Amino acid sequence: MPTPRTQMHFLPDDRAVVRGFLTGVSLHSHTEHSKEGLRGLPRYLEQMPVVAQFYRYEMKRHKENTGFVPDFSKAYWRGPLSAAAAYDLERGQIEKLGLEAIVSLTDHDNIDAGTLLNTENRTKGAPVSVEWTVPFHEIYFHLGIHNLPVEVSASLMNQMAEYTRAPQPDRLGSIMEKLDADPSVLIVLNHPLWDMSSVGSARTRALFKEFLEAYGNRIHALEINGLRSRLENMEVVKIAQEIGQVVVSGGDRHGCEANALINMTRATTLAEFVDEIRNDRSSDIAVLPQYREPLVLRHLLTAWDAAREHPQLANRKQWINRVFVRLDDGGECPISAFWPDGAPAWINPCLNVVGLLASQFLRTPFRVASLAAGSTVL
Repeated sequence: MPTPRTQMHFLPDDRAVVRGFLTGVSLHSHTEHSKEGLRGLPRYLEQMPVVAQFYRYEMKRHKENTGFVPDFSKAYWRGPLSAAAAYDLERGQIEKLGLEAIVSLTDHDNIDAGTLLNTENRTKGAPVSVEWTVPFHEIYFHLGIHNLPVEVSASLMNQMAEYTRAPQPDRLGSIMEKLDADPSVLIVLNHPLWDMSSVGSARTRALFKEFLEAYGNRIHALEINGLRSRLENMEVVKIAQEIGQVVVSGGDRHGCEANALINMTRATTLAEFVDEIRNDRSSDIAVLPQYREPLVLRHLLTAWDAAREHPQLANRKQWINRVFVRLDDGGECPISAFWPDGAPAWINPCLNVVGLLASQFLRTPFRVASLAAGSTVL
């Protein structure tokens, strides 16, 4: 096989290089069809200026009144963008570069976005893709499965979902073999070094190595991720070089900021791009200007997109109608059902702080302050 080649192009500095490509490929982003778990929310709240103080006070008061603290693992939120809106956002950014656009939306364990786009005339032919949650020992990995055959996508998704619910190592190998057998399907190991299960960096890396040893022959690329740190991404690139693997982009957009990393290609279809990655082993990644913003700022922007009002969403304008709670009887309902008169008063000041920090007015000074404080810059 050809020696893997991954080239990074930093825009706008390398703007002239764009003319050598025909198409921009947006891989790995999310829509309202993703269920985004809130188990890790307390950790993020603890890191936010001012918000942390409100959060600690309220959690203490809640425990004093009820005897327990809220279980965030039972809650999840849905993003603010529909499949069509997310597709248009990613396509618009790529077309501004003078490239044709391919957009592969990858919701968590859900193919509804691509399926819906295929029913609309203006987006018919959009790929059906998914970010598949793959339990492995005590942790889990995310695999980006791009360009599923439309006619069998539901059946394949059911098989993947069944493995997620009831993991069986032998079954995992069988499913990945089936996916790999289709030459138009791309399998990407997303943000492979992210300690999503909070088992520690060392354990995550050890299991990553074990996962590659078991299933690496079915994985076509490792991902560098637009919402992970620069150091983590560079470590992924180093590992890919050591094991002879190609690297692709993954923006991982959850809010309204378009992906910070995309691929550029001379291919004109996703199937041709997949062939370029799988067989030519060649990847050109465009690093867009928002990638240079401090990571903490970009996480705040995502948080603000999740929390702010979206007038276009009809009955989901307010965040309390986009956050859901899993009930003990197996059902679920929006958190607004528990708060018929609106969110508790203490939450609004927290959201106002997040909105202020994420505003364009404070973006430049906040960037400078973050750099001075030593925040990791992407």
